[in-house]
Amino acid sequence: MQQLQREDIVKYLIKIQLNFENAYVTSNQLERELLVESWYEALCEYPKEICDAAVNNALKRAKFVPRLGDITEEIEKLIAPETKSDEELWAELSAVLGKVYDISRYLKYPQYVTWANAKLQEIYSKLSDELKLFVVNVSTLVDIAEMSGESLQFERARFFKQMPILKKHNTQKTAAQQFLAQSRTQQALPKPKK
Repeated sequence: MQQLQREDIVKYLIKIQLNFENAYVTSNQLERELLVESWYEALCEYPKEICDAAVNNALKRAKFVPRLGDITEEIEKLIAPETKSDEELWAELSAVLGKVYDISRYLKYPQYVTWANAKLQEIYSKLSDELKLFVVNVSTLVDIAEMSGESLQFERARFFKQMPILKKHNTQKTAAQQFLAQSRTQQALPKPKK
């Protein structure tokens, strides 16, 4: 994979300008340089091939001028294809609700409580990590499984509204943790003596 160059950024911007008439109009050389530099700083860590695909994907979907954030979002989708869509996550949740409901009925009988809790914990542990952002524990899973059809439709709407927010928060949290870990590592290094 090739390393991204500033010339590639210029090509991306020209490509966007050709597709969107008034996109990224700059009035002087300094503005053009700052625009290219800001895009380069954001994208330089990614391979050129990934950036090419991201720009093309953003242009295919764009109804308005693709911004830097649109491109980085496309890059994240390309880099993490194992990430499930919200529809796939809802399908995963829906697939276990019947079984969870059936097992939860055994929680009423003292002789089956231990067995039922173990089975429910097993089902919960097999859920994808992204789904666990919404279904935070076994009791939440049981609550969802016990909802009536109408209530489940409202929960579905809430799910699709909340998942993008939860995913974004989780991504930001992970990035912050990585940044803090890097900062601690840099602080722990001995400083050169003068």
